[in-house]
Amino acid sequence: MKRLLILGTLTLLIFAQSAFGLETRGIDFAIRYYEKRIYYVGDTEHPVRLEAVITNNSSDTYRFKMSDTRVFSLDFEVTTPTNIRLQPATKFIRDRNTNQPVLYRDVSLEPGEKYGIIVALQDYVEIREPGLYTVRGLFYPDLNLRGAGQALASNTLALSMRPEIVFPEERAMIEAETGALLRRQPMPPDEVVDYVLSARQRSQWEKFFLYLDLESLYRSLPSRDERFRRMSQEQQRAALDRYRRDLMAQAVDQDILVIPASFEILQTSYTPFEGTVVVIERFRYPDYTEVKKYTYYLERRDDIWLVTDYEILNLGTE
Repeated sequence: MKRLLILGTLTLLIFAQSAFGLETRGIDFAIRYYEKRIYYVGDTEHPVRLEAVITNNSSDTYRFKMSDTRVFSLDFEVTTPTNIRLQPATKFIRDRNTNQPVLYRDVSLEPGEKYGIIVALQDYVEIREPGLYTVRGLFYPDLNLRGAGQALASNTLALSMRPEIVFPEERAMIEAETGALLRRQPMPPDEVVDYVLSARQRSQWEKFFLYLDLESLYRSLPSRDERFRRMSQEQQRAALDRYRRDLMAQAVDQDILVIPASFEILQTSYTPFEGTVVVIERFRYPDYTEVKKYTYYLERRDDIWLVTDYEILNLGTE
């Protein structure tokens, strides 16, 4: 349910407040790059997009407020190697100085659940110079009103900003030379599954992984999920890195790695946030062709659909 708060006009805002040491046992707040790529100063088409995730690792329900105007729930501290903090962005100051009603939602996270949103860092901080920076996120469970509020601090990320590029041809040449990573594009669930399977047919690993939620796939086995829950964040990241390498070595989860000779999408159904795609896949062997029905489950994160799980039904041979 949406609620509102009325803020008076703010007369001065230089910096958002830092965290006040708020500690909530079992509640983790983390940030990560939504799509790691080469970043350029002044690139409004491809801003630095971050995914901010609140995870309830406690045994109790965790409740917090999430504002429709994100600057009342989130903030980011970006600092130089000499610990100089960058100025807030114009949009951030404008949104924080609003005298309009502040809408927010009451959110409840059950144990083990996560809540994530994707934001553009340049909406919060003005990055005018190339160089190396450190990024830390701040999450305000009870909102940050009038520039004050207690916050949960996230992990830190290293950010490299390249000088502004004037000509698109120059950008294309640089990204080709440095191997810039692929970017996820908004596509319906059936096109996502088609993309993943086509990439697997061509052994294009980066494209194959692009729309897979590796954490959800890893945790789909109860034994792995139990181990994952007991890991620290660093251990979890290491486990997912190993899982990715094991997939590429075809040492685990063979069912999703087998290369189909052909496939046909039979049915697609989805709500705003969850989708199901049913596919008939044929696997050709010297003396026969094996036919299987794969059901892929997807979740929508922001505007991107990701494969989170799958089921298989053997249909016999041809």
